[in-house]
Amino acid sequence: RSKQWYQRRVREHYFKQTNLSMSTSEVKDEKKDSKKDAKDGTRVFKKMCLDGKISTYIGTREFVDYVGHIDPVAGVLLVNEIEWFTDNTEYKVFAEITATFRYGRDDLDVLGINFKKDLYTDAMQVFPVRGVPFCSTKIQEKLLKKLGNEKAFPFTFELPAGIPSSVTLQPVKNDQSSKPCGVEYCLRTYVAKDMHETPNRKQVVDLLIKKITHAPESSAPQPYIESAKNFMMSPNPLHVEARLDKERYIHGETIYVHITTGNQSTRAVKKLRLSVKQIANICLFSNAIYKCTVASVEHDLNVQPSQTTAQTFSIRPLLEENKDKRGLALDGQIKSEDTNLASSTIALPISTRESLGIVVKYIVKIELLVSMGGEVKLELPFTLSHPIPEHHEEDMEPIPAASDATTDNINLELLDESGVKSSGHVSSMNGMKTWKRYPN
Repeated sequence: RSKQWYQRRVREHYFKQTNLSMSTSEVKDEKKDSKKDAKDGTRVFKKMCLDGKISTYIGTREFVDYVGHIDPVAGVLLVNEIEWFTDNTEYKVFAEITATFRYGRDDLDVLGINFKKDLYTDAMQVFPVRGVPFCSTKIQEKLLKKLGNEKAFPFTFELPAGIPSSVTLQPVKNDQSSKPCGVEYCLRTYVAKDMHETPNRKQVVDLLIKKITHAPESSAPQPYIESAKNFMMSPNPLHVEARLDKERYIHGETIYVHITTGNQSTRAVKKLRLSVKQIANICLFSNAIYKCTVASVEHDLNVQPSQTTAQTFSIRPLLEENKDKRGLALDGQIKSEDTNLASSTIALPISTRESLGIVVKYIVKIELLVSMGGEVKLELPFTLSHPIPEHHEEDMEPIPAASDATTDNINLELLDESGVKSSGHVSSMNGMKTWKRYPN
């Protein structure tokens, strides 16, 4: 029988056991109010293994690196069939997080050789609990109050500084035959007798997550460069000064370039070419550097000899204008969700180039075209980063002494085996807002 039939049967059995069946009229009423309820509660992702023994809950699939510290990977394990573990005491539940650098297509794997390398891995035993369970974030405390302490168990991974960020190399357009190359993170919970044992695939929950970088506000000086170009048969040079309005930019933000031209030569400046280039350094067995232009504009100039001008030009790098460029570095992509250009890599002194996987940086390139075939080239480096995400200020912060978690709603997004959000509606279960998926 097909895999889809088996998944439907497992979910149907699970929903009947937990009394989640609803009439058609109730389904329609709940669907009308689902959008309103989702805005009022806290969004949580849920995924269940194929045989229904365990489920994994996680508050966010994006974890931010603030250079000084990294958001903890905090989740909750729900043991749906705790009686089975009571009868089979040799089985335990483990959680594992892995950062993998995939540098080849899956269909190229031959003779058992996988074109991937683990850059970071960490694991722990979640059930049976060792010691006293500890909630490190608000979202874990909310989930435990809703799911119950008898079957729900929190776990937290503290990621060390210097590990790579999630980066994906853009494949050919409409190519869905294999996973794209790049650095990806996976959170796995599984049932096994030992942490190093290969688990049964029906007792494994894999959740793709991604780590993004937020460059903190700093007092870094504005990028600035100046150059003087001498030409044949010209007694004086052409002076050019260029600077950016700041050093750090957010994805989608416009970059303003201030250019001052002092033409003391005998030639005229005719045209300006302004471009933003992404430079990706693939750090594996040997360094490979890929350069890609992500934005470019041209302006006509008319700077005659003995003339000085000061002008400001704007340019805006966006992924929407570069979706057809193969090999472009993007922020880690979870399935078909939207993403953006890869953030600049901020390497710490403790980081090694091999452990970063892919190092990304950006420059603004300025080209002034002069009459009779001359040109002046300048480059200004800058940092491209993310803003502080909304979830960090509320759900990812430590739990205060007095918590009001009992008054919060939780909106669950049920994920199928491929990690794609399932269609469903919101219903009430012990005061918790939960997404349900009905078998087709």
